Amino acid sequence: MVSVKEIISFCAVAFFIGTAKAAGGNSTTDVSCEDKLYDSFCEYKQLVLTQEREKCLEARDILNEAVSDCVAKDPVKRMVQSVHYVRLFAPNCPNIELPSDGCGQLPTCLQMLFDRSGQRIRCCYKRAADRCFARAENGCSYAAGVRDLFINQALPTVCKYNRYFYYEETVIPSSCPASQY
Repeated sequence: MVSVKEIISFCAVAFFIGTAKAAGGNSTTDVSCEDKLYDSFCEYKQLVLTQEREKCLEARDILNEAVSDCVAKDPVKRMVQSVHYVRLFAPNCPNIELPSDGCGQLPTCLQMLFDRSGQRIRCCYKRAADRCFARAENGCSYAAGVRDLFINQALPTVCKYNRYFYYEETVIPSSCPASQY
């Protein structure tokens, strides 16, 4: 019998890897996870900024829904979006692990790959981040999928000859409507 915690953990990891592998598109839908993440950001942000535990958990659920039943079509964009979500969540919801309970090290590993702007990818930290994701695999069953998406799919496309790569495309809305919470 599957426990509620296992179901929640399975859904929560979708934040990083979605339900399908990147690019290949083995999903039954052609909706991109990147588009769904873009569309859900403002509501997520409003909930997180309340700094209330229940609202933070609700934000985590919204995030999981945004990456359910979709395809990661652009692993690099997905990685950049993820760091923006993580950096908003971490200081405002400090006692809640993202993407799920037991996987709290994943955001740390991801953030190693970015400067403060969240747009500049630090390719020179690929090896350190890879080791971090590998360590996270011991306590988080989803770390292997996250590691594959970011280390093996996203980074090789932008880090071939660069120590740093500046991602210029807009990945999250630049402004959101006033909070309803």
